[in-house]
Amino acid sequence: MSVEGLDRVLEADPPAGSVLLVTGGEGTLKSSLVLAMMSRYLEGSAEHGLYASLEQTRDSHLKNMESIGIRWHENLHIFDYRDMRVEWKDHSLDMFSMTKDVLDTYIDRYRDLTLFAMDSLNALYALSPKANLRRNIYDFLTALRDRGLTSILILETGGDAEKGGERFLSDGIIELGVIESYDGVKRYLQIRKMRGARHQMEKHHLVVKPGGLEVLGPIYGPSITSCG
Repeated sequence: MSVEGLDRVLEADPPAGSVLLVTGGEGTLKSSLVLAMMSRYLEGSAEHGLYASLEQTRDSHLKNMESIGIRWHENLHIFDYRDMRVEWKDHSLDMFSMTKDVLDTYIDRYRDLTLFAMDSLNALYALSPKANLRRNIYDFLTALRDRGLTSILILETGGDAEKGGERFLSDGIIELGVIESYDGVKRYLQIRKMRGARHQMEKHHLVVKPGGLEVLGPIYGPSITSCG
């Protein structure tokens, strides 16, 4: 999985079956980064990916991708829960079970589905019963791994967003943010954790260019390599 310049930070793809978090505040390009990573990866393979959206419609995501210059790949399937939520508006929703059912439907349809993304954990938590939330997220991540999926879960930070112990349970954390530097305000990408793949630990400059997203060099100082 890659976007232009991400190999400056991450030396190899995470191991298949990893669960990754993409975290950050509002407006830090979380959805755009995940869609770009998935589309770019699928360009060179016959595999399929599923992007499950609780916050925006499929059309909205496609328009955002086009506006930033991200090429949508036909093997990237975008599912939004709008129809399901309307149909079940008067019933209690078990969004964890519902998402597993959606996944299994797509796996049956596309046997080589290997990538999954959820946008976002915040919305999943908000629509789920508060009781046993930590157990539910543990079971959910286990189900993703059991299906052999490399999964990317978006989590907007701030307030009490992190409730399910997801940072400890995930295999990797990619943090996005905005920082003030000596020459202005910049978006950054930082890998906080990545099991099984060597990576740089510094904050790297993330920019939007006509052809999509690109990761540039470290914002501050030399890079430091880590694994884990």
